Amino acid sequence: MVALVSTSAITMVVVTDQVPSSGGVARIVTTAVVSRSQADSPPKSTKASTSTTVGTTVPTALGTSNGLITAGSSRSECLTPDTTSGQYGLAFLQSVVAKFDTTTQSTVSCISSFLNGSQTWAQWEHPWITGSQYGYTSWVGEKPQSRQLVLAVNLIPNSLENVNNPLKWEQACAAGGFNSHATALGTSLVTAGLQNSVIRLGPEMNGVWEADFIGNRKVEQKLWAKCFANEVTSLRHATGEHFLIDWNPNACKGNYPYSNFYPGNKYVDILGFDLYDVGCETPTTSLSFSHLASEPAGLKRFEAFAASRGKPMSFPEWGLSTIPAGDDPKYIDGIGSTVTKGNFAFETYFDATGPGSKALPLGASTPLSLAAYQKWFGKG
Repeated sequence: MVALVSTSAITMVVVTDQVPSSGGVARIVTTAVVSRSQADSPPKSTKASTSTTVGTTVPTALGTSNGLITAGSSRSECLTPDTTSGQYGLAFLQSVVAKFDTTTQSTVSCISSFLNGSQTWAQWEHPWITGSQYGYTSWVGEKPQSRQLVLAVNLIPNSLENVNNPLKWEQACAAGGFNSHATALGTSLVTAGLQNSVIRLGPEMNGVWEADFIGNRKVEQKLWAKCFANEVTSLRHATGEHFLIDWNPNACKGNYPYSNFYPGNKYVDILGFDLYDVGCETPTTSLSFSHLASEPAGLKRFEAFAASRGKPMSFPEWGLSTIPAGDDPKYIDGIGSTVTKGNFAFETYFDATGPGSKALPLGASTPLSLAAYQKWFGKG
């Protein structure tokens, strides 16, 4: 999700999941403008070392993980492939991953996808990705000891969405009303051979574009955290599961105190942060990575929070944007250096496009960034 923020409104590149006639999900990107919400003041900074200074030493470990993502410094390389063409199936996935690997001289071991377009509880419990015709289960099944999926799953189906007043569904969830749905989802994933998936539960929850937006009030945010905890507990009741849970805010949005909606270490394995090459306050101005990281709702603040909780981090979504910088190797350097120096479980480059999208895939149109990516994440 690329959140473009101005001083009077938040101009978002809203990414939604649409179900084509074949039943699959294509991530389509459109633009919308919403009013700025009132934000709580940020918490006091936690004294912790951060890793946003771009270094010059490039290790060979990045993107070369031979196993599954761990709740530690596995530094696995994941990919959000472009599925907006409507193509699916094992051969298609093999081709897009092989193309990315060849282009970037790297090795993708995990694919990111999105289950947060479900309209009903039935769709939420039995997500489209478990269907063999889409190829994801087969791709994982080819090398189950080294391949897995990173799945974005909202806490609720879209039918319960109420971003202006989420209290009703949050209260029901916090009281345990949705627990059985979460166990059913976990069982569906295990049955499909996706028991090792990383689940981005409630991703970008601090953005009003998500159906399960946390809300602007502290009472809502605390209930959201309880809901998250209940659903994680229930997911783990699925027999045979080995899920990793990624708690994953978006950069820029809200500046809410993370402690308001953090469910506690018992329910979180990885702390993820979505950070595109777009500034929070001046989205049309090209910024250095250090400036980007130092913004009020930016990377440094999140790194300090993750360090205070003693948890590894991830970048579940990161990538270039056509506006403001385009081909921006310094941004790639910043991400590479941060992953290298930090306690990172995985990172996922968003290589998808679509109608109205400002996302910028790596390739011939981004030669400088491609070279930087190869330097940090290539096989060397």
